Amino acid sequence: MKNLFLVILFFGLIIGSQIVFFKENQSSNNQLKFEELTESIIEVKSTNFRGQSNFGSGIIISDDGYIITASHLVNNAATITLVNQGSDFPAKLIGYDQFSDVAVLKSEMNDLRPIKMPNNLDVSIGDKVYALGNPFNLGISVSSGILSATGRNFGNPYLNIFQTDASINRGNSGGALVNQRGEFIGMNISIASISGGSEGVGFALPSDKVISIAQEIIKYGSIKRAWIGDLRFRGISYRDNENQIMPGLLVIGNDKTISGGLEDGDIILKIKGASAIWSTFIASINSIKPGEEIELEVVRKDKLIELKIVTVLKPDD
Repeated sequence: MKNLFLVILFFGLIIGSQIVFFKENQSSNNQLKFEELTESIIEVKSTNFRGQSNFGSGIIISDDGYIITASHLVNNAATITLVNQGSDFPAKLIGYDQFSDVAVLKSEMNDLRPIKMPNNLDVSIGDKVYALGNPFNLGISVSSGILSATGRNFGNPYLNIFQTDASINRGNSGGALVNQRGEFIGMNISIASISGGSEGVGFALPSDKVISIAQEIIKYGSIKRAWIGDLRFRGISYRDNENQIMPGLLVIGNDKTISGGLEDGDIILKIKGASAIWSTFIASINSIKPGEEIELEVVRKDKLIELKIVTVLKPDD
Protein backbone atom coordinates (compact mmCIF):
# COMPACT_ATOMS: atom_id res chain seq x y z
CA MET A 1 0.00 0.00 0.00
CA LYS A 2 2.87 2.29 0.84
CA ASN A 3 4.48 1.57 -2.55
CA LEU A 4 1.19 2.30 -4.31
CA PHE A 5 0.96 5.65 -2.52
CA LEU A 6 4.51 6.52 -3.59
CA VAL A 7 3.74 5.63 -7.20
CA ILE A 8 0.61 7.82 -7.18
CA LEU A 9 2.56 10.64 -5.55
CA PHE A 10 5.35 10.27 -8.12
CA PHE A 11 2.96 10.47 -11.09
CA GLY A 12 1.11 13.31 -9.40
CA LEU A 13 4.34 15.28 -9.19
CA ILE A 14 5.13 14.56 -12.83
CA ILE A 15 1.67 15.62 -13.99
CA GLY A 16 1.77 18.63 -11.71
CA SER A 17 5.16 19.68 -13.02
CA GLN A 18 3.96 19.20 -16.60
CA ILE A 19 0.96 21.40 -15.94
CA VAL A 20 3.13 24.08 -14.40
CA PHE A 21 5.62 23.74 -17.25
CA PHE A 22 2.82 24.12 -19.82
CA LYS A 23 1.45 27.20 -18.08
CA GLU A 24 4.88 28.77 -17.93
CA ASN A 25 5.42 28.12 -21.62
CA GLN A 26 1.96 29.48 -22.39
CA SER A 27 2.68 32.61 -20.37
CA SER A 28 6.02 33.03 -22.11
CA ASN A 29 4.39 32.71 -25.53
CA ASN A 30 1.73 35.26 -24.60
CA GLN A 31 4.37 37.66 -23.35
CA LEU A 32 6.30 37.35 -26.62
CA LYS A 33 3.08 37.90 -28.56
CA PHE A 34 2.26 41.10 -26.70
CA GLU A 35 5.80 42.40 -27.06
CA GLU A 36 5.43 41.94 -30.81
CA LEU A 37 2.02 43.63 -30.78
CA THR A 38 3.36 46.72 -29.04
CA GLU A 39 5.91 47.13 -31.84
CA SER A 40 2.98 47.98 -34.14
CA ILE A 41 1.85 50.84 -31.89
CA ILE A 42 3.48 54.28 -31.96
CA GLU A 43 3.39 57.20 -29.54
CA VAL A 44 2.04 60.31 -31.28
CA LYS A 45 2.79 63.84 -30.10
CA SER A 46 1.50 66.99 -31.76
CA THR A 47 1.94 70.72 -31.24
CA ASN A 48 -0.45 73.30 -32.68
CA PHE A 49 0.37 76.78 -33.95
CA ARG A 50 -0.16 78.24 -30.47
CA GLY A 51 2.43 75.91 -28.99
CA GLN A 52 -0.11 73.69 -27.23
CA SER A 53 0.79 70.00 -27.09
CA ASN A 54 -1.28 66.85 -27.34
CA PHE A 55 -0.41 63.17 -27.16
CA GLY A 56 -1.94 59.89 -28.16
CA SER A 57 -1.29 56.71 -30.11
CA GLY A 58 -0.90 55.49 -33.67
CA ILE A 59 -1.07 52.16 -35.48
CA ILE A 60 1.43 51.04 -38.12
CA ILE A 61 -0.53 49.69 -41.11
CA SER A 62 2.25 49.27 -43.68
CA ASP A 63 5.98 48.63 -43.74
CA ASP A 64 6.52 51.72 -45.92
CA GLY A 65 5.55 54.14 -43.17
CA TYR A 66 1.79 54.69 -43.19
CA ILE A 67 0.34 55.12 -39.71
CA ILE A 68 -3.25 55.71 -38.66
CA THR A 69 -4.30 57.74 -35.65
CA ALA A 70 -7.22 59.76 -34.32
CA SER A 71 -8.01 62.90 -36.29
CA HIS A 72 -8.61 65.00 -33.17
CA LEU A 73 -4.96 64.50 -32.17
CA VAL A 74 -3.42 65.93 -35.33
CA ASN A 75 -5.90 67.87 -37.49
CA ASN A 76 -4.73 71.26 -36.15
CA ALA A 77 -1.09 70.32 -35.67
CA ALA A 78 1.85 72.46 -36.73
CA THR A 79 4.25 69.62 -35.99
CA ILE A 80 3.74 65.89 -35.44
CA THR A 81 6.33 63.69 -33.76
CA LEU A 82 6.33 59.90 -33.52
CA VAL A 83 8.13 58.15 -30.68
CA ASN A 84 9.34 54.66 -31.46
CA GLN A 85 11.50 52.72 -28.99
CA GLY A 86 12.60 55.95 -27.32
CA SER A 87 13.56 57.83 -30.49
CA ASP A 88 11.69 60.78 -32.06
CA PHE A 89 10.76 60.87 -35.74
CA PRO A 90 8.89 63.60 -37.68
CA ALA A 91 5.66 62.65 -39.40
CA LYS A 92 3.70 64.15 -42.28
CA LEU A 93 -0.08 64.46 -42.12
CA ILE A 94 -1.46 62.87 -45.31
CA GLY A 95 -5.07 63.69 -44.54
CA TYR A 96 -7.88 63.24 -42.05
CA ASP A 97 -11.62 62.73 -41.78
CA GLN A 98 -13.32 64.45 -38.86
CA PHE A 99 -16.57 62.53 -39.49
CA SER A 100 -14.92 59.23 -38.52
CA ASP A 101 -12.01 60.67 -36.48
CA VAL A 102 -9.43 58.90 -38.67
CA ALA A 103 -6.14 60.47 -39.80
CA VAL A 104 -3.23 59.06 -41.80
CA LEU A 105 0.41 59.94 -41.12
CA LYS A 106 3.54 59.12 -43.14
CA SER A 107 6.91 58.43 -41.59
CA GLU A 108 10.34 57.64 -42.99
CA MET A 109 11.12 55.20 -40.17
CA ASN A 110 12.69 51.89 -41.13
CA ASP A 111 12.04 48.31 -40.00
CA LEU A 112 8.40 48.89 -39.15
CA ARG A 113 6.12 46.06 -38.02
CA PRO A 114 2.58 46.55 -39.44
CA ILE A 115 -0.27 45.41 -37.23
CA LYS A 116 -1.82 42.05 -38.06
CA MET A 117 -5.06 42.36 -40.02
CA PRO A 118 -7.95 39.87 -39.74
CA ASN A 119 -9.03 37.98 -42.85
CA ASN A 120 -12.55 39.11 -42.03
CA LEU A 121 -13.86 41.13 -39.11
CA ASP A 122 -15.81 38.55 -37.09
CA VAL A 123 -16.56 39.70 -33.55
CA SER A 124 -19.13 38.85 -30.89
CA ILE A 125 -20.20 40.49 -27.67
CA GLY A 126 -18.19 38.95 -24.84
CA ASP A 127 -15.05 38.34 -26.92
CA LYS A 128 -11.78 38.87 -25.08
CA VAL A 129 -10.02 42.00 -26.37
CA TYR A 130 -6.89 44.00 -25.64
CA ALA A 131 -6.41 47.76 -25.90
CA LEU A 132 -2.94 49.01 -26.86
CA GLY A 133 -1.87 52.61 -26.62
CA ASN A 134 -0.04 55.38 -24.82
CA PRO A 135 -2.20 56.21 -21.76
CA PHE A 136 -1.28 59.46 -20.02
CA ASN A 137 1.84 59.62 -22.22
CA LEU A 138 3.47 56.90 -20.10
CA GLY A 139 4.49 54.79 -23.10
CA ILE A 140 2.92 51.90 -24.96
CA SER A 141 0.99 49.52 -22.72
CA VAL A 142 -1.69 46.83 -22.90
CA SER A 143 -4.99 46.48 -21.02
CA SER A 144 -7.54 43.69 -21.32
CA GLY A 145 -11.30 43.39 -21.27
CA ILE A 146 -14.22 42.17 -23.33
CA LEU A 147 -16.20 43.50 -26.24
CA SER A 148 -19.18 44.93 -24.36
CA ALA A 149 -21.37 45.98 -27.30
CA THR A 150 -21.42 46.64 -31.02
CA GLY A 151 -23.43 49.09 -33.09
CA ARG A 152 -23.01 52.14 -30.89
CA ASN A 153 -23.47 55.23 -33.07
CA PHE A 154 -23.84 58.51 -31.12
CA GLY A 155 -25.74 59.98 -34.08
CA ASN A 156 -23.34 58.41 -36.59
CA PRO A 157 -24.76 54.94 -37.41
CA TYR A 158 -22.42 54.45 -40.37
CA LEU A 159 -19.55 53.88 -37.99
CA ASN A 160 -21.04 50.96 -35.99
CA ILE A 161 -18.79 51.71 -33.02
CA PHE A 162 -17.56 48.96 -30.65
CA GLN A 163 -17.80 49.34 -26.87
CA THR A 164 -15.29 47.71 -24.53
CA ASP A 165 -14.49 47.63 -20.83
CA ALA A 166 -10.75 47.37 -21.51
CA SER A 167 -9.06 50.29 -19.78
CA ILE A 168 -8.89 53.25 -22.18
CA ASN A 169 -7.63 56.60 -20.93
CA ARG A 170 -6.37 59.87 -22.33
CA GLY A 171 -3.55 59.00 -24.69
CA ASN A 172 -5.13 55.73 -25.85
CA SER A 173 -6.91 57.54 -28.70
CA GLY A 174 -5.55 56.28 -32.01
CA GLY A 175 -4.35 53.03 -30.44
CA ALA A 176 -5.49 49.54 -31.35
CA LEU A 177 -8.09 47.15 -30.07
CA VAL A 178 -7.07 43.57 -30.92
CA ASN A 179 -8.61 40.14 -30.49
CA GLN A 180 -7.09 37.04 -28.88
CA ARG A 181 -5.23 36.26 -32.10
CA GLY A 182 -3.57 39.67 -31.98
CA GLU A 183 -5.56 40.87 -34.99
CA PHE A 184 -6.55 44.51 -35.39
CA ILE A 185 -10.32 44.83 -34.85
CA GLY A 186 -10.71 48.49 -33.89
CA MET A 187 -9.09 51.88 -33.33
CA ASN A 188 -9.66 53.39 -29.89
CA ILE A 189 -11.32 56.79 -30.23
CA SER A 190 -13.02 57.85 -26.99
CA ILE A 191 -14.42 57.01 -23.57
CA ALA A 192 -17.59 57.79 -21.66
CA SER A 193 -16.57 59.05 -18.24
CA ILE A 194 -17.81 61.23 -15.41
CA SER A 195 -14.42 61.40 -13.71
CA GLY A 196 -12.44 61.96 -16.90
CA GLY A 197 -10.61 58.64 -16.47
CA SER A 198 -11.41 55.09 -17.49
CA GLU A 199 -14.69 53.80 -16.07
CA GLY A 200 -15.00 50.70 -18.21
CA VAL A 201 -16.82 52.34 -21.13
CA GLY A 202 -14.47 52.81 -24.06
CA PHE A 203 -15.20 53.03 -27.77
CA ALA A 204 -13.38 51.84 -30.88
CA LEU A 205 -14.03 52.30 -34.59
CA PRO A 206 -14.14 48.90 -36.39
CA SER A 207 -10.95 48.14 -38.29
CA ASP A 208 -12.67 47.50 -41.62
CA LYS A 209 -14.07 51.05 -41.56
CA VAL A 210 -10.71 52.46 -40.43
CA ILE A 211 -8.74 50.76 -43.19
CA SER A 212 -11.27 51.69 -45.88
CA ILE A 213 -11.13 55.34 -44.82
CA ALA A 214 -7.33 55.27 -44.55
CA GLN A 215 -6.96 53.82 -48.05
CA GLU A 216 -9.11 56.60 -49.49
CA ILE A 217 -7.13 59.25 -47.62
CA ILE A 218 -3.87 57.77 -48.92
CA LYS A 219 -5.26 57.80 -52.47
CA TYR A 220 -7.00 61.21 -52.48
CA GLY A 221 -5.80 63.06 -49.38
CA SER A 222 -9.36 63.26 -48.08
CA ILE A 223 -12.68 61.42 -48.03
CA LYS A 224 -15.08 61.98 -50.90
CA ARG A 225 -18.56 61.85 -49.34
CA ALA A 226 -21.92 61.84 -51.08
CA TRP A 227 -24.31 64.72 -50.37
CA ILE A 228 -27.82 65.75 -51.37
CA GLY A 229 -27.81 69.19 -49.81
CA ASP A 230 -28.62 70.78 -46.49
CA LEU A 231 -31.79 69.02 -45.44
CA ARG A 232 -33.78 69.29 -42.23
CA PHE A 233 -36.13 66.53 -41.14
CA ARG A 234 -38.51 65.76 -38.33
CA GLY A 235 -39.22 62.16 -37.43
CA ILE A 236 -42.93 61.34 -37.53
CA SER A 237 -45.34 58.39 -37.49
CA TYR A 238 -47.26 58.17 -40.77
CA ARG A 239 -50.63 56.43 -41.13
CA ASP A 240 -51.24 55.09 -44.64
CA ASN A 241 -54.51 54.39 -46.49
CA GLU A 242 -54.73 50.93 -44.93
CA ASN A 243 -54.47 52.47 -41.46
CA GLN A 244 -50.97 51.08 -40.93
CA ILE A 245 -48.54 53.21 -38.97
CA MET A 246 -44.93 53.46 -40.10
CA PRO A 247 -41.97 55.74 -39.37
CA GLY A 248 -41.23 58.61 -41.70
CA LEU A 249 -39.10 61.71 -42.15
CA LEU A 250 -40.93 64.98 -42.74
CA VAL A 251 -38.90 67.41 -44.86
CA ILE A 252 -39.06 70.82 -43.18
CA GLY A 253 -36.24 72.55 -45.04
CA ASN A 254 -34.02 71.76 -48.00
CA ASP A 255 -31.55 73.12 -50.51
CA LYS A 256 -33.64 72.86 -53.69
CA THR A 257 -30.65 73.36 -55.96
CA ILE A 258 -29.15 70.07 -54.78
CA SER A 259 -31.81 67.90 -53.16
CA GLY A 260 -33.05 66.45 -56.44
CA GLY A 261 -36.76 67.08 -56.18
CA LEU A 262 -37.46 66.87 -52.45
CA GLU A 263 -39.87 69.57 -51.35
CA ASP A 264 -40.90 70.98 -48.00
CA GLY A 265 -43.75 68.86 -46.65
CA ASP A 266 -42.61 65.65 -48.36
CA ILE A 267 -42.69 62.58 -46.13
CA ILE A 268 -39.94 60.06 -46.81
CA LEU A 269 -41.13 56.51 -46.03
CA LYS A 270 -38.38 54.36 -47.54
CA ILE A 271 -34.67 54.91 -48.14
CA LYS A 272 -33.15 52.30 -50.45
CA GLY A 273 -35.98 50.00 -49.40
CA ALA A 274 -35.44 50.45 -45.66
CA SER A 275 -37.70 52.25 -43.19
CA ALA A 276 -37.09 55.99 -43.14
CA ILE A 277 -35.51 56.96 -39.85
CA TRP A 278 -32.65 59.38 -39.34
CA SER A 279 -30.04 56.68 -38.75
CA THR A 280 -31.06 54.90 -41.97
CA PHE A 281 -30.77 58.14 -43.94
CA ILE A 282 -27.27 58.88 -42.63
CA ALA A 283 -26.10 55.29 -43.14
CA SER A 284 -27.47 55.20 -46.69
CA ILE A 285 -25.84 58.48 -47.72
CA ASN A 286 -22.51 57.40 -46.31
CA SER A 287 -22.60 54.00 -47.99
CA ILE A 288 -22.47 55.45 -51.53
CA LYS A 289 -20.07 57.57 -53.54
CA PRO A 290 -20.70 61.03 -55.03
CA GLY A 291 -22.54 60.71 -58.33
CA GLU A 292 -24.41 57.56 -57.30
CA GLU A 293 -28.18 57.53 -56.84
CA ILE A 294 -30.19 57.14 -53.68
CA GLU A 295 -33.74 55.81 -54.04
CA LEU A 296 -36.55 57.25 -51.91
CA GLU A 297 -40.24 56.47 -51.50
CA VAL A 298 -41.99 59.73 -50.71
CA VAL A 299 -45.53 60.82 -49.91
CA ARG A 300 -46.30 64.17 -51.52
CA LYS A 301 -49.79 65.62 -51.16
CA ASP A 302 -51.17 62.18 -50.24
CA LYS A 303 -49.61 60.51 -53.29
CA LEU A 304 -46.82 57.94 -53.11
CA ILE A 305 -43.99 58.71 -55.53
CA GLU A 306 -40.49 57.37 -56.11
CA LEU A 307 -37.48 59.66 -56.38
CA LYS A 308 -33.98 58.83 -57.55
CA ILE A 309 -31.65 61.54 -56.34
CA VAL A 310 -28.16 61.82 -57.81
CA THR A 311 -25.72 62.68 -55.04
CA VAL A 312 -22.92 65.21 -55.39
CA LEU A 313 -19.56 65.64 -53.70
CA LYS A 314 -19.99 66.98 -50.20
CA PRO A 315 -18.20 70.34 -49.88
CA ASP A 316 -15.61 70.85 -47.18
CA ASP A 317 -17.05 71.86 -43.82
